[in-house]
Amino acid sequence: MRKLSVSMVLVSAVAAAAPNPETLSQRSEARARNVLDAAVQAIGGAEALQAIESVRLELEGETMTRLQMPTPEPPCPPGKLSETLVLDLAKNRLFLEQKTAGAGFEAHNIVVLKDGEGSAYDLRARTVTPVPAAQASQQQFVQYYRRLPNLILREALNRSTSLRYLGEDRFDDRKHDVITFAMADAQQVALYIDAKTGLVSKYELVFTDPLAGDDVSEVSFGDYTSAAGLRVPRTWTWRQVGDVVARFQVKAEFNPAITDATFKVADTDLKRVAAVPLTPEPNVEKLADGVFVIQNVAGPNQNTMAVAFKDFIVAVEAPGSSAGAEKVIKKIKEAIPGKPIRYLAVTHHHGDHIGGLRAFIAEGATVVTTAGNRNLLQAMAKAPQSDRLAKSPRKLDLLFVEGGKRAITDGQRTIELIDVGPNPHAKEMLIAYLPNERILFQGDLFFMPLNDAPFGPPQESTLSFATKLKELGLKVERIAGVHGRTGTMDDFNRALGQPKAS
Repeated sequence: MRKLSVSMVLVSAVAAAAPNPETLSQRSEARARNVLDAAVQAIGGAEALQAIESVRLELEGETMTRLQMPTPEPPCPPGKLSETLVLDLAKNRLFLEQKTAGAGFEAHNIVVLKDGEGSAYDLRARTVTPVPAAQASQQQFVQYYRRLPNLILREALNRSTSLRYLGEDRFDDRKHDVITFAMADAQQVALYIDAKTGLVSKYELVFTDPLAGDDVSEVSFGDYTSAAGLRVPRTWTWRQVGDVVARFQVKAEFNPAITDATFKVADTDLKRVAAVPLTPEPNVEKLADGVFVIQNVAGPNQNTMAVAFKDFIVAVEAPGSSAGAEKVIKKIKEAIPGKPIRYLAVTHHHGDHIGGLRAFIAEGATVVTTAGNRNLLQAMAKAPQSDRLAKSPRKLDLLFVEGGKRAITDGQRTIELIDVGPNPHAKEMLIAYLPNERILFQGDLFFMPLNDAPFGPPQESTLSFATKLKELGLKVERIAGVHGRTGTMDDFNRALGQPKAS
């Protein structure tokens, strides 16, 4: 036994003395570092990058957000976005102003982060909302570094131990070296470096798409020019699953003159309101016997209505993802035990409203929708996801709302699914109305804030909905929604700027 112990010591000593061979990860990191160094040199050099203390960036262009346009298939009128971003890298301060318009909504917002805290200004609703400290941390700044290849490369230099070489690829019919590294917000970024010019052509992030499964979101940079000794792009194109979702013209300024006033907003005429919870509490709200709204279970600010009938359940909306919808299904069964979910109605085709569709298909529910959504929902049912439907496939059963309305009843309770489109938000748009209970459930047509914020001027989509609601003559007392809290008709009238109903 003693000889064995001595032998083990001798072997260990020899192994310790042997040279440590270079591993695959070391070789990959070294090659990636060579590519990074060439890219840094091509864009202006490490010294110039590290000398960046502040950045002012302006974006102006069109948005075609995937699964968020008025129709499920093109052509669709694009939205508009203009953005001004000021980053103080030396003092970790941020000013972000965005103006957006499209799909029935307009917004004008400013976010200021500094000194470990922040404020969000809604200049349309005239409010100021505090930004929780967790959202004002250094990691929250890093996402904005991805607006410019210069800041991405600077970040790569500072996090070089996570660099890896992925290989060669072609993009825009040009040879590229592809490297990857982890940014401070834990995003794994792949950089395409043009083998001829050394400039960053694009970066990619992997994400899960409701239709395509795991795929890439990519931002490509083009039309490089010179500014303050650095190369900088003048165009910015964002694609998801190969589809263009935004195109911008870019204007960047390095080390502009900034002061404390740059990060202040005149707010004397703005109302200060409470912070919106980062993770709203999951809740099952009972609106009437057998009528429930499953709140914040699929995800934050994502709700589903469940209605009990004699022998079955009707669910309205499947937001979130398959995993989130499975949690919703569990809550529905707890609230309404012993009955199958026979129908799932979806209000419209947007990704945040049908993301959990596959879980309800796996549950055996027939999907009630409008005819224009047929192709999209069929594609989603066949999507390469890793969920219950993939493990135990079931056929998608569709039931269409025709002639503007479809009623489901058991002779005692009735739910009416009514198409209130065309709406600026979606050409085909269903609402769910319970005439006996005078309850209405809708998606994106009316929002009850999660805090004490005022409604602000009504959006185009809400005004269109109000007109349709008046034409239908529905007797509504309460309005629940896929997003936000449940409100009353008095709340709805206030949102329209109308007096309280007598």
